[in-house]
Amino acid sequence: MRADTESSVVNVVIVDDHQIVAEGFSRLIEGDPGLSVMKLCASGEEFLSWMRGSERPDLCVLDLSMPGMNGADLLKILRSQYPDLRILIVSAAARPEIAARCLREGAHGFLSKFNSSGSFLDAIHTVAAGERYVDRDLFTEVLEFLVYHPSGEVSVGDLSSREYAVMQKLAEGMSVKEIASTFNLSAKTVSTYRARLMKKLNFKSNADLVGYCLQHGLVTLAES
Repeated sequence: MRADTESSVVNVVIVDDHQIVAEGFSRLIEGDPGLSVMKLCASGEEFLSWMRGSERPDLCVLDLSMPGMNGADLLKILRSQYPDLRILIVSAAARPEIAARCLREGAHGFLSKFNSSGSFLDAIHTVAAGERYVDRDLFTEVLEFLVYHPSGEVSVGDLSSREYAVMQKLAEGMSVKEIASTFNLSAKTVSTYRARLMKKLNFKSNADLVGYCLQHGLVTLAES
C-alpha cells in the first residue's frame, strides 16, 4: 500500500557508505512526487550527528554493512532515541535470518539491494504508510525463521552485520590479516569479531565455522 502522496510528502534520509548506491536511491526517490530526499549520509555517525541539529525525516533507508558503526548497531540506537522514525533496511545481505533479526530489533521493512526500482519505491511507501514490508523473495523463509527460532535461541541472525561478514570471509579461507585489509580494520578488531561470533554460535574451531556456513548456504567454496 502506498502512502497518501496528495496530503504530504515523505521526507527520506539515505544512510549508505557506497556513494553510487546512495545517489541511485536518491534519483529513484526524487522521481516520485510523494517522496523527497533530505540527506545522504555515508555512515551511522554522520546520520546521528545530522539528526541532532536538523528537522526530523519521516523515513530512513538504511544499509547494514558500513565501516565504523554498522547498520544493525545504528538501528538499535534509532529505535531507542527516535521511536517515530520509520526504518527500511535495504541490504545486499539478503538472508532470511538477517531480515528476521532486523525486524525483531525494530526495523519496519527489509528489502534486498538486488530487487527492482519498483519494489524499492513500493517498500518505501508501504513503510511510510505505517505498515511492515518484507522482501517478497524472502517472505516465507523469514516467517518460518521467526516461528521456528524463538528470540532466545542463538543463530546467525543474532550476529552483527560485521560479525556475519567476518564469518563469511573466514569460511572462504581468508586470514585475519586479509580480512582486516578488506574491511579497512585492524587485525585486533577482526580478531575481536571472530571471538564474538565463535562464542555466540558455540564454534570450537574454524572447521565448525566452515561446516556451518556450507551447511546453511552462507558461503560457496570455489572449485579448484
